[in-house]
Amino acid sequence: MIAALLAAAAALTPQVGIAEREWRLSSYVPAIHRGRVTFNVHNYGEDGHNLQVRGPRSFRSPVLPEVAPGANGSLTVRLPRAGTYVLVCTLPGHEARGMRAKLRVR
Repeated sequence: MIAALLAAAAALTPQVGIAEREWRLSSYVPAIHRGRVTFNVHNYGEDGHNLQVRGPRSFRSPVLPEVAPGANGSLTVRLPRAGTYVLVCTLPGHEARGMRAKLRVR
């Protein structure tokens, strides 16, 4: 019964696809509603990359561990308020080289 409830909750959680490569990070949707969301990451690059979500009022999600080239990872977070969030790769120098994308939360 608990497994069925967890599966139902996961099915209701919005999914956002994220593509990572050198030196670019792209979200497949420009905006989403606030609340729980799962970021599904695919690393198309030749280097490892990770993901963190940053938002209003110093919001910082946990960091998705490094995703190897060609691999997938997912990060589920609760986006608590409307505003502009920034998706970044936190590995040294990656954000500065362009690995960031904006996501509007309504």
